[in-house]
Amino acid sequence: MTATAPRLGLDTATPFLSLALWWPDTGRVARAAWRLDRRLAGELAVRVDAFVVEHGIAAADLGGIGVGVGPGSYTGARVGVAWATAAARALGVPLVGGDTLAARAAACIHPGERGTVATEARRGEAWTETWRIAADGRPSGGEGRRRVATRDLPAAAAASLGSAPDAAVHARRVDAPDAAPPVVRYEPADVA
Repeated sequence: MTATAPRLGLDTATPFLSLALWWPDTGRVARAAWRLDRRLAGELAVRVDAFVVEHGIAAADLGGIGVGVGPGSYTGARVGVAWATAAARALGVPLVGGDTLAARAAACIHPGERGTVATEARRGEAWTETWRIAADGRPSGGEGRRRVATRDLPAAAAASLGSAPDAAVHARRVDAPDAAPPVVRYEPADVA
């Protein structure tokens, strides 16, 4: 792994496929997201390949992969983690897991501010958590994670459900000193 090799971030634990490339030597970030819902498994590999090629790199040029592990759709997170695991093994690059709520916070909360975001759970419920976003756009201090009825969400948290997670959060975690392998997070009631 070289410092110039871009890191790929992806998150599939929401209705969106969220992708990002991060170049650690320059700080450049490229992002894309599509609302795929149940089409995720069928389109994931094609979308990732097209995204990487669009930015002038080959998959073999990647320096690592960061993947969102939830909370959110258990099946969606499993699809993303399985794809990322296979890709990382085939490419011989590091693989780390990241928090989907942190990635959604980075997409929804302005730098320097604190706010609460949500992600979809099952049965009309959502996971919520409060995050602070640093001036550089990185989330920190997630606190108060809880599962609530979607109808009881505060307006800002409810609005975040329409936003794709910022997969650059996961791409940056590849180089984090506390990075860990991906383990899908779920509650027994989330398993379909």
